[in-house]
Amino acid sequence: MRVPPVPANLDRAASWAWRLLACGAAAAVVLALLWYVRVIVLPSMIALTIAPALTPVARLLRRSGLRRPAAAVALLFGFAVVAGLVTIVTASVLAQYDELAESVESATEDVIDRLEDEPFNLSLDQSTDLDASLRDSWGSISGYLVRGLETGASLIAGILLAIPLLYFVLRDGPALWSWILRRFAPENRPSADRAGRHAWMLLAGFVRGTALIAAIDALFIGIGLWLLDVPLAFALAVLVFLGAFVPYVGAFFTGLLAVLVAFADGGWEIALAALAIVVAVQFVEGTFLQPIIQSRTVDLHPAVILLAVAGGASLFGILGAYLAVPVTAVVFAIVASVGEESAATEDAAPVAVAGVPSHAQD
Repeated sequence: MRVPPVPANLDRAASWAWRLLACGAAAAVVLALLWYVRVIVLPSMIALTIAPALTPVARLLRRSGLRRPAAAVALLFGFAVVAGLVTIVTASVLAQYDELAESVESATEDVIDRLEDEPFNLSLDQSTDLDASLRDSWGSISGYLVRGLETGASLIAGILLAIPLLYFVLRDGPALWSWILRRFAPENRPSADRAGRHAWMLLAGFVRGTALIAAIDALFIGIGLWLLDVPLAFALAVLVFLGAFVPYVGAFFTGLLAVLVAFADGGWEIALAALAIVVAVQFVEGTFLQPIIQSRTVDLHPAVILLAVAGGASLFGILGAYLAVPVTAVVFAIVASVGEESAATEDAAPVAVAGVPSHAQD
């Protein structure tokens, strides 16, 4: 019995299907390995994303004569900037803590009164119901606290590992890259070098572009909160700046925090005005500024960025959300560089005429 031939379209679809399955299985294996060694992977990624921001500082110090301590001084400069931002937020909160606590208590009582009145008609006993709710939720809260302590310990361990890695990248960056290139075959080293340099330039551009966008968000939101006389306006602007380094998600949550503080201090009217300011700034930034700035630094579609942030957050939490965009951009840059190299090699190869060897055409 003769078997009918397989249609060409079905044969082509089947060939693509098994290739896609193989690529998916390889990606799953890579992700599983990364998750298994995340204690090493995450600090390394953090160090590599921070290094482009501090490399110009180290280079400037070397040009000024501080050659050996340049990496250490640049690292201390980065610590000073982060510590300064954290100190600003902490000092502002402590200075206005009593006032803010009274505002939060007053706003809570106002919300409860509104819920007990028409049209909600809810019965909320602030003492009995709150105590009962706290007792019922203590078991789950304690579990969250334990997991939070474990996450905090892992975060501290990762930071302690990322700091020396960042120092070595700042100190021995070119030598470290040369050592990595020597692991490749001689014929593949030029391609790997070009791909790595392209990825590094793109990563540096991403850091600069993100910092510029974060500064613009923080400036205009901070000015709006200051004009509304919202407490902690400057500290909230600093939080917006830090949160903007996590695309979409970070800016949303820090903006929501600013709205909540505005509601606690000034009520619904001030909260709605703060919400309008946050939404307007985010709209202008997301619609005009970010495409213009990021198009010059990271050639990624906003949908790809959003999916990358969601995937990174689901795998590695907040750090994954922060690292998702630069890692995705670097991977795309390396793949594009390798593809361009392959295309250039094929175009440069001599085309053989039928029946004549390629070397005989010259």
